[in-house]
Amino acid sequence: MIGRLCVFSRLACRRAVYIFREFCAEAELLVEDGSKSRSCKPIRPLYFDFQASTQLDPRVLDAMLPFYISHFGNPHSRTHEYGWYCEEAIEKARENVANQIGADHKEIIFTSGATESNNLAVKGVAKFYHPKKKHIITTQIEHKCVLDSCRVLENDGFDVTYLPVQKNGILDLEVLTFFFMIYYRFWNGLLSPKRF
Repeated sequence: MIGRLCVFSRLACRRAVYIFREFCAEAELLVEDGSKSRSCKPIRPLYFDFQASTQLDPRVLDAMLPFYISHFGNPHSRTHEYGWYCEEAIEKARENVANQIGADHKEIIFTSGATESNNLAVKGVAKFYHPKKKHIITTQIEHKCVLDSCRVLENDGFDVTYLPVQKNGILDLEVLTFFFMIYYRFWNGLLSPKRF
């Protein structure tokens, strides 16, 4: 498969050449300002869906392999050595992550993926601030799991505003500013009706 990659700036062009070096013998790049391009003969297809699934880093595979083969115990089972070993490994990983980002190990929560993480974050923050703060502002194009969490919170009595976005998918900051100016009357604490 021979194709073209459109790049919109020289910086992006240089970055694309760097990224695709392992995929293409040469890359054909179309730059908006008309600068030079090179022909492309991909060695293998290019994969751009890394958000959904990505190649495993070999270092991660090396670190995890023992837990798939010989240390496969349930870390929540505290009645046997397999569980103890796995629990200790998870706690060590938790401390490593915390140290890397300057957090306390008690703040690190491992989840099964983005959906579980988003649900935990949205609902957790909302319930933490409830009942003092019951208003959530999001956009109409958030991931389904975020929108679903907001709908559940609406059923629980939260007020959720779904801000529209522009045709390019970017939030119009004027809409956000208008929302705050019209909806919240900071000087007297009154809330006005809102429509979007």
